[in-house]
Amino acid sequence: MVLRLLEVWRAARGERAYPSLAQFDETTLPELWPFCFALDVTTKPANPVVVRVGRSIASYCGESIVGKLVSEIDSNCLPAQALAYIEEVLRKKVPISRGGAFQDARGVTVLYRSIVLPTSEDGETVAALIGAANCREVAGT
Repeated sequence: MVLRLLEVWRAARGERAYPSLAQFDETTLPELWPFCFALDVTTKPANPVVVRVGRSIASYCGESIVGKLVSEIDSNCLPAQALAYIEEVLRKKVPISRGGAFQDARGVTVLYRSIVLPTSEDGETVAALIGAANCREVAGT
């Protein structure tokens, strides 16, 4: 999934440095969107607001995170883990993928893989981030 979103991102940007966030939603990414999220970084780049979340990734939150600042998201959930390196994406202005393990609020170990990609409305200035994450629980934890 991470590589598929990166491939779509590269195709969507064409000759531009970055594609537009408008190019990514449930209609353009029907198979991937349930695992995706979008952040607006225009107001608070160091602590952006979540503007969209796919239903599968939302199910790992326990509550809606749309409209929340990244700092307000419970650190024991998949979206928080997937967003842990957004400062690096903003600093380097390139897509970055990470994976790892964490314990969720129930104490279950979760293995995950995620990617965060910059987007721009003018093709040059990063205004939003699009990302995706998937995971699996480790049995016996």
